[in-house]
Amino acid sequence: MSKDGGAPSARGPIVGIDLGTTYSVVAVHSKGRVEILSNDSGSRTTPSVVGFLSGDSFVGEAAKDLPPSCQVFGQYAPSNFGLLERTCELVHAKRLIGRPWKDVTSTVCRKNHWPFKVFDDCGVPRIQVKIDEKEEEFSPEEISGLVLRSMRDTAETVLGVPVTRAVITVPAYFNERQRQATKLAGQWTQTLAMAQICKIAGLEVTAMINEATAAAVAYGLDKKSSSEMKKKTIFIFDLGGGTFDVSVVTVLGNDFTVLASGGDPHLGGQDFDVRLMDHFTKEIRAKHRAQLNEMSIQELRRACELAKRKLSAMAEVPLSVYFAELDLGFRSTVSRALFEDLCADLFKLAMKIAEDILVDSKVDRCDIDEVVLVGGSTRIPKVRALLSDMFGGRELRQSINPDEAVAYGAAMHAANLARDPFLNNLVQLKDVTPLSLGTDMVGGRFAPIIARNTPIPCRRTETFWTAFPNQSSVTVKVYQGERPFVRDNYYLNKQFKIDVPERSDGQVRVLVTFELDSDGLLTVSCEETTSGRSRTLTLSPEESRVAEKDVEAMLLNAERFRTSDGEEKARIERNLGILMAARRDRQERRRRQHMHNRRVGNKPAWMTGCDKTDSRW
Repeated sequence: MSKDGGAPSARGPIVGIDLGTTYSVVAVHSKGRVEILSNDSGSRTTPSVVGFLSGDSFVGEAAKDLPPSCQVFGQYAPSNFGLLERTCELVHAKRLIGRPWKDVTSTVCRKNHWPFKVFDDCGVPRIQVKIDEKEEEFSPEEISGLVLRSMRDTAETVLGVPVTRAVITVPAYFNERQRQATKLAGQWTQTLAMAQICKIAGLEVTAMINEATAAAVAYGLDKKSSSEMKKKTIFIFDLGGGTFDVSVVTVLGNDFTVLASGGDPHLGGQDFDVRLMDHFTKEIRAKHRAQLNEMSIQELRRACELAKRKLSAMAEVPLSVYFAELDLGFRSTVSRALFEDLCADLFKLAMKIAEDILVDSKVDRCDIDEVVLVGGSTRIPKVRALLSDMFGGRELRQSINPDEAVAYGAAMHAANLARDPFLNNLVQLKDVTPLSLGTDMVGGRFAPIIARNTPIPCRRTETFWTAFPNQSSVTVKVYQGERPFVRDNYYLNKQFKIDVPERSDGQVRVLVTFELDSDGLLTVSCEETTSGRSRTLTLSPEESRVAEKDVEAMLLNAERFRTSDGEEKARIERNLGILMAARRDRQERRRRQHMHNRRVGNKPAWMTGCDKTDSRW
């Protein structure tokens, strides 16, 4: 690709980034078309995985390719090699971003089989790992920032120009706190890059767009004739690796209006993997009386994910895992029918959410013109069958790679914001707020001011009256959610107080205004009508939930763990190559020994007590 990708600008192009739970993608609109940019491994998708090894950080395939014998938290590399110290692999940070600790329980952590600790730090989750004999702490935003930095590096390598601006996609259900945290992650990327390479770099988050909405933009503009003005209603079903998004969008020419959106932050391919893992963990215990350790669980995760992918094309697949730490081999099979039975309730939940969003949009299913599949998990045959049945057997559309559709739409939106001259017509995008926004009233009641699925940008004002005699002030707290009491909704950690005249209860009128801009970021103002006093609060990234001490810690940690200079990187890569070669040689010797034992009829110690059926692996 030429070096003039994106819209012409002294500041360089604006790229679109799909920051996914399991995979991330970066794209750019150049000379009238969207190009998905390949990373240094030649892949158009990058695993959203961050690994730490010997003081260095790795992202994507480099993190996933670290030796399995070193990928467990708190475990040493084999002592007979002595080449590497420790590695830690951080995954699914998106599932923690911007969430209060009360939403991240130990049950959730166990459910995801995370090989790292998540703990409560003053009401917010932090990640704790052991690296080089030391306990290290990271925020989810910090980890996401490293992934964003990798996406930026990919774009700069391919385009040959500095990339400083991006449109980042977020799930439709992200609340205000999570949107602020995502934007913050982008800004960490900017700061870290400047510290690392001492030049103008990093990411300014130009805009955030809902993932399903981005997919609608991709499909709405893909190969569309400029003369086509027929109004269409598109149902976007986005089931990815870790999140689920649904949106109903109307398209008229280049005008896109979101009617309703929603989803589930803990529903996706990774949850299907966990169902298979739980099933085979029980089978391993029953057959071999073995307790899997952390490294073995991660080996099983990879095998289950591979089996799940194969089941999209095959009715039955073998599953084979060798647990090196336990010196245990395991073989089994899994059928598509078994997989569908294990995940039946999750599939049913996805369909219920889809039905609910359709109801919220006030569109009859027979009026839906296109049903669009987005996300890798939509390749699952059962998901497709259920969704098709929901719309009366309609054919589902998937003309754009489901893994790339969101980034494709984000790049289109980025070109639109940059007023790219190669766009025939500028896109008019009208999104909606995913959750109601409001304040509290007497008795802890929630007073919604901007209702869920209200088109944005928007501005709403509500009138309130003082509740007590001689009340001298009014405090406005900001909440988001759908529950009737504020205790059950998200408190956005923002409030302000305004003085009011002391009069009888119900005599002082206060106007509270909530305003959402096109990025879904919130401004709250309050005016006392008698005196004209007013206060305004803007929930900017600088005023988000991350404290100054945490900001400094993030910068220090990122500087410590950034990839070192070329000489140090070369040393690590050489050591990795040696260790991997030695590991492959050791596995081959063990495989030959196992084959020899089977021929001569001698069973290894781990197979003692197993009958002939159970010993087949």
